[in-house]
Amino acid sequence: MATVNNSVAVVDDRPYFEKAVRFGLAQGILTPVDIARMEADGPKGIVQIADHFGTAYLRTDLESAVARMANLISLYLEDYSNGDLRAAAMSLRDNTLLSHSRGGSEMLKRLHAMPGETSLHARRVDPSAQKIFVNERSFAFPLSLASYRAQVAQCQANQMRIDFARWLARQLNAKQDECEDYSAEEVIRSAMLLLYVGPKTLEMPSKSEFIKLVETLRKKSFKTKPATLDAFLREAPEAFEQMTRQAMQEFIDTALPRLKSPEKSADEILHAEAQGAYFVRDVMEEDVVAYDKLVAKEWVRITKGNADDPAVLATIFLSVATGHPPKATALLKEAKSIIASFREKGLDSKAVIAFIEENAPFEQREDLKQMWSQDLKPDAEVHLADNDPQMPDAYMDRALKYFKQNCVANWKSSSR
Repeated sequence: MATVNNSVAVVDDRPYFEKAVRFGLAQGILTPVDIARMEADGPKGIVQIADHFGTAYLRTDLESAVARMANLISLYLEDYSNGDLRAAAMSLRDNTLLSHSRGGSEMLKRLHAMPGETSLHARRVDPSAQKIFVNERSFAFPLSLASYRAQVAQCQANQMRIDFARWLARQLNAKQDECEDYSAEEVIRSAMLLLYVGPKTLEMPSKSEFIKLVETLRKKSFKTKPATLDAFLREAPEAFEQMTRQAMQEFIDTALPRLKSPEKSADEILHAEAQGAYFVRDVMEEDVVAYDKLVAKEWVRITKGNADDPAVLATIFLSVATGHPPKATALLKEAKSIIASFREKGLDSKAVIAFIEENAPFEQREDLKQMWSQDLKPDAEVHLADNDPQMPDAYMDRALKYFKQNCVANWKSSSR
């Protein structure tokens, strides 16, 4: 019968600080004199740590300070020695415990100052947030060296991504403050779109230019121009050249199919599907008008370019809600017909919502629907009605006065 070999792995979960001390004593690196010095040095650090995170007059704070000090020393020692217990023991022999605990604290502070994500806003260290971080990571949730190094590596990758995005933005004539509300990924994605399409002027797009880039992509005759990318990278730093080519391949594999698909308009991709996944420059008001013309031609036609005028919107919405053609202005007979239709059938809110969904620029739709349902509709239902026996309005005088005050009325003084 075969012999079954059962073995049990022994896990040494002692703090690295303790391991280094025991190793040092066993190997003769640390002497009783060194241990006595550490025993005299330790209470000073414990009191300082207790005072920093609480008070040295409470037993619980002193007890937690002991654990904090051990964790901070362990983190620093293991990183400094790279797991070599001999080097760790020699460091304990040659340096004070306070210097080791300060070393661990500085490691945590450096980690806290590094970018945990890739947004491009200016970063400043918040002392109170830093203290909370060190507090948590030195006691309640102490970091192992492996976890610490993994987080540092991720933060360094984030910083490289941020630096890359800022470099792309500079090369493509976008200022740093224009990018602060965006992530590195959004800037990189817009840069790849621009370099893939290859327009004559390589400049980060505005909203209207983004729409034009997508429309160009969707043309059957479109062909990409690899020479544009090669020329752009001719004098690029080697690291950024490699990152650009990797980003371009990622763009082709993941973003390009969605951009080319006719299922969603470029307007919807910019403001909905990607949830702001592309950087666009803020530009003058002329570009806003140009953007609306590109993404909502019928909306611009109906509003006559006055979509920011509440009176124009009120005239159009009340027309649609009462079964009339959408118009930005109303003649007297049209206003009377709108009022009469309302008094007969009420306001068709679903028709207005459908009209907004079909015609308005995507980014404005929710605000327009809210304006209709929460402001215009309830207000109009009160003032256009003829159901108050104390204030009869058989000739629509009161309703027409309201209409003229809130809509674009294309008639003069007399209301009859």
